Amino acid sequence: MNVFDPPIGLLNKEVNVAETTPPELTGTMGASAYTGDYGKAMDLIDETEHKVVELQDLCERIFRKSRFTRIYVDNEEYGYPYLSPTNVGSLKPWYRQRNNTSKAYVSRKKHDIQEYNVEDGWILITCSGSVNLGSVFLATEYFSDIFLTHDMIRVVPKNDTYEGYLYAYLDSWIGRSIMLHNEFGIGIDHIEPEQIESMPVILPPEDERISIHKQIHQRIRDAYNAREKFLQKNKNAVDKLGNIFDEELGDDYEPV
Repeated sequence: MNVFDPPIGLLNKEVNVAETTPPELTGTMGASAYTGDYGKAMDLIDETEHKVVELQDLCERIFRKSRFTRIYVDNEEYGYPYLSPTNVGSLKPWYRQRNNTSKAYVSRKKHDIQEYNVEDGWILITCSGSVNLGSVFLATEYFSDIFLTHDMIRVVPKNDTYEGYLYAYLDSWIGRSIMLHNEFGIGIDHIEPEQIESMPVILPPEDERISIHKQIHQRIRDAYNAREKFLQKNKNAVDKLGNIFDEELGDDYEPV
């Protein structure tokens, strides 16, 4: 089937938005799904001399956790650090925890962190939102003790898959345009794991994939290390400023 010449059965397909399940959402007929970057990406897939496989062939699992009601608590003693999709991509991902703001922790009694944390080397994709839908992140050891939102697809590469390369491919304009061509939703857009399982992945020679993999891994770790140092310095500066104010204003000061 040519991407711009779908079969007549797909053209005549009726979809009930309220009852359609994710596996039935393939073959989006919105005009924007078949123009621009998606069409160029599929042309490259058709023309490449390299091997092309489906995403699921490179992965142990591709899944999203079920939605849940978050029960928030005040501090780490009673809760797990919680990250939303926005926090994951933020310069200050742990700002809430460092500054003890609201919605920083979810209850240890009400939530099982083993159900929602991720492991080093997993790939995370935002699957809901009108702005950052389809954003791609590579999980590191920094996320091992984090209670992560359900609004991220977890991609678990196989042991022999170079996750650094796979991350780079999914985060490229080719990967993102293919992932997002079946997005759905009114007001807030969504993608589901079932929609990206069969997306094509180009595999260049192994030595090229290894080179990309090593570069990506090292740069991401360097970035996280730099971000951790920044967060610590930021917290130290805020604490120091707070101590100065306390000394100047005294214990009897009450904000207006």
